[in-house]
Amino acid sequence: MSDVSNLWKGRAVRVLSAFFIALCMVSSAEAGDWWVFLGAGGGNGESVTGDVGLRRTFSPLYENDAMALSPLAEVSASVWRHDADDEIWSGGASVGLLLVFYREGCWRPYASATVGGVVLSGDRFGTHDMGGRFQFRSKGVLGVQFGEDFRHSLQLDAAHISNAGIYGSNSGFNVFGVSYGFRF
Repeated sequence: MSDVSNLWKGRAVRVLSAFFIALCMVSSAEAGDWWVFLGAGGGNGESVTGDVGLRRTFSPLYENDAMALSPLAEVSASVWRHDADDEIWSGGASVGLLLVFYREGCWRPYASATVGGVVLSGDRFGTHDMGGRFQFRSKGVLGVQFGEDFRHSLQLDAAHISNAGIYGSNSGFNVFGVSYGFRF
């Protein structure tokens, strides 16, 4: 791996660390939950992806007997692999909303949407010219929480990564996958 890629990985780790510290400093008066997610999937160009994320949900903005709408913030790290010689890493931070539907029984459905930024270890992946290392990411999720106190989660993920036209080239990248989450 080149020194430039290692430099960008180092910067991504510092940005993610700063965001995580900021999340930890949020007042304890803001009730909410911490989740860790592990995911796998695929994307454009016959690639495979793997990711890990840390999510913080906050007190609901709106809640009734049927649902709760809460803000969330998350940090994530991902690897995309096209073949043995074509791999790219990313680290990012995002904010969004989580909508949980309350119901009787041992599971409850939810949906979330987030937007944020990611820093890539390179600006080319397969046939995709990402234009630059900084990208925006939008992500939509459908999932279910289950188990004791709804501490476990399975979700379907769909994300789009692109630079929104801030660079000359903007081929973008789509990722689809499944993730398991655990609330602690």
